[in-house]
Amino acid sequence: MGRLSFLATAACCLLLTACCAGSVPSTVKIGLSAPFEGSDRDLGYEVLHAVRLAVQQRNEAGGAGGYLVEMVALNDFNEGTEAVVQAQKMAVDPGVLAVVGGWTATTAEAAGPVYERLGLAFLAPEVEYAPGEPPVDAPFAADYEALSGGAPPGPAAAWAYQATQRLLDAIEAAGRGPGRPTREAVAAALAGP
Repeated sequence: MGRLSFLATAACCLLLTACCAGSVPSTVKIGLSAPFEGSDRDLGYEVLHAVRLAVQQRNEAGGAGGYLVEMVALNDFNEGTEAVVQAQKMAVDPGVLAVVGGWTATTAEAAGPVYERLGLAFLAPEVEYAPGEPPVDAPFAADYEALSGGAPPGPAAAWAYQATQRLLDAIEAAGRGPGRPTREAVAAALAGP
């Protein structure tokens, strides 16, 4: 009887293991290209906290299109030549579906055509912000400060958060089709109808 109990227990364990194997959601990635070293590092960390907050909130709500989201953050030093290098690195990873970056006209103009040529959607601010543009709402500010260790969000953080939400919505839309979301489907969702 002992051997039969052991076999029954082993069979149950195998069955439970097989059931759990598919329960871990797959992941997709988004990229962040920003200056994490040098004179503009404060800007880089400002937007890093905002993108992390948007990803964290979406993952807590179940992900985007049924997928958990990971962020790949690369340092572009806020320099055009380095932004191009980081664009090429982002494109090498097939899991990266789109990138937020280009925090100055120089980096956006340098990297934008590279992302386009490599088939990777790229969201960059269209202007350099004056203080208070875009406006920061109180719930976002409180969540941001909790994540950033008390630092208040600046205008670049507000834009990065909104852009990341838009990107995550595009991944959600792209995930409604058959199969995994693709770069092409995310770009089409960002372009709109």
